[in-house]
Amino acid sequence: MLKYKLTRRGVLKLGLGSAFLTFNSQGQGREAIRIGLVDPFSGVYAALGRNELEGARMAVDDVNVRGGVLGRPLELLAEDSAAKTDVGVQKLRKLVERDRIQFSLGEVSSGVSLALSQTAAEYKMLHIVTGGHADDITGRSCRWNTFRIPTSASMEANAIGRLLAERFGKNWYIITPDYAYGWSLQESFTKVLERLGGKVLGADRLPLGTVDYSAVLLKAARAKPDVLLVFQAGDDAVAILKQIAQFGLDKQMAVAGGLQEWENIVALPKEARIGWWTFEWYWIQPNVPEVRTFVDRYRKRYRKVPTARSWFGYAAIWSLALAINKAKTLEAIKVAQAMEGLELPRSIALQPGRVYYRKEDHQLLTGVFVGYVRQGQDPDDIFEVVRVVPGEEAAPPVQETGCRIVYP
Repeated sequence: MLKYKLTRRGVLKLGLGSAFLTFNSQGQGREAIRIGLVDPFSGVYAALGRNELEGARMAVDDVNVRGGVLGRPLELLAEDSAAKTDVGVQKLRKLVERDRIQFSLGEVSSGVSLALSQTAAEYKMLHIVTGGHADDITGRSCRWNTFRIPTSASMEANAIGRLLAERFGKNWYIITPDYAYGWSLQESFTKVLERLGGKVLGADRLPLGTVDYSAVLLKAARAKPDVLLVFQAGDDAVAILKQIAQFGLDKQMAVAGGLQEWENIVALPKEARIGWWTFEWYWIQPNVPEVRTFVDRYRKRYRKVPTARSWFGYAAIWSLALAINKAKTLEAIKVAQAMEGLELPRSIALQPGRVYYRKEDHQLLTGVFVGYVRQGQDPDDIFEVVRVVPGEEAAPPVQETGCRIVYP
């Protein structure tokens, strides 16, 4: 474990600002606060999971260089879920029972995220969802111990739905992965379209790891929608967008969706870098100087630009550190209560507007970056942000989420 001597100048060089100088600087030599991260480091979501891990590791070092939390350093232990529910739960139990973690983070897959939330609740352990987007996580399946950093499916649909209808038309076709995240997106976008007076011409659900999308793409072409909504993620997103370009469907209809990932787009050939999407964070934000500092540090450390997934991991560790520091204890219930309403400072939020955890459902109200894929001057700049929709505008009202937080 790295040990650092904390100085005010060192903190300011990190770009974290003087607001955080209340952390105890005498953490060296004391027992570490152990945090477990369960994420896919293999399989279709491996690239996304690895970037969440990199962001989390960077945050752990940032916290520790400032003396840790409550005078103790943070230690991060990571396990590979392969985006499989049974594996993820097994790995979390191992982290709790053998490695004695005190807090947990994860995961990219919504299905695994829901299972990890339940498992962490069994241990009465605070858990932060770093990647799952299904509405139920902070909706009908919400729990006192669980907080979520990424947007919900409803937030994505609310942020981009009207733009798609007004710009391209109100007849949509949906192709979605057949698990919790895909179902949630299908439901959310359908609701938005119905409110706008549009029609879903067809919807197909395909399993994770689908290789050949030709049959479903031919169905979509025959339906002649104004907008083809594609909700695949990870390697599946790469596969379907390649085939959409090969079929020439992007010349016949708008290609769009909810969440899109930087990792997916850069893995595509140039002709398949298409579509209108929401990003949950983007590395170019000219009006937020703290982002440039973060990007420069990340690039120096990892030799690449940070993505939304990098920010998820980074923000998760810092959220936990800030809440523990506020609660002045490691007791899970008190840390959870301290996180309710917690606002992330600009050097952690790394975006315009107010970013905070909504008390009633534990959803982080973060901005939704709406735009389209294009190639900028920098090879890593592949997305044009049209608007950053504030989290409070994109999120559904609490009473519509179905969430009811109950503490033990």
